Amino acid sequence: MNEYKNWKDITLILKERILSGQLKPGQEFPTNHQLMREFNVYVSTIQNAVNALIREGLIISSGSGNKRRFVRPALQRSVRRGGFLTEFGSHARLDILDLKLTRNTGRIPFTVTEIMKPPILIYKTLQWRDDVPVALSTSYIPGTLPVKELKDLLADPSMDLYLVMKQIGLHPVTCEESLIAVPPDKEESDLLNLPLQGSTPVVRITRKVFDIEDNLLELCFLSDRGDSYEFVYRFPLE
Repeated sequence: MNEYKNWKDITLILKERILSGQLKPGQEFPTNHQLMREFNVYVSTIQNAVNALIREGLIISSGSGNKRRFVRPALQRSVRRGGFLTEFGSHARLDILDLKLTRNTGRIPFTVTEIMKPPILIYKTLQWRDDVPVALSTSYIPGTLPVKELKDLLADPSMDLYLVMKQIGLHPVTCEESLIAVPPDKEESDLLNLPLQGSTPVVRITRKVFDIEDNLLELCFLSDRGDSYEFVYRFPLE
């Protein structure tokens, strides 16, 4: 096999096909075997080129090799401005993965039970935009709040958590967040359609939401696709 192009050359050719519309959004991406035959190169060269396109967000893949690979639109990043972002609209949807009131501390991380005691409402969601999964979120809400009423209202996936809180008389006013960018773990890889290695990182966010009296209303762990958001914060210099 004669390798007449390196992987960077092939990446540029395939990128141009995507951006020009020759390969259309949602279209199945060519297999490694098809690309090997076209470019007359080794599979490692093709995979390096494909991985580069995945990192740029031009291809979506749920795993290594040829698994569920398809072309996605050129990135349109949403901007998070210090949290409380709602991503609903004609191109967005929310899947509820778990909504349960529990007293079982075995289902709850120690970092949660350190600061709140059961019963605790668990609210886990997967957020989509343009048929691409972009964010995984698990919220823990203390039982000192009207969690049964919250649970009933949140069963409707069109309902926003913070709007629901306001609706029942709670007042979320302060959002405290810490962020770190890391490679995805297995759950993040599976749910956000990301390969475990050599791809887009996830931005993990730990969020605490407080009311006007500084009472904790929510502790939330989010995992956002690193290619789907721009994070913008404004704060006073000390």
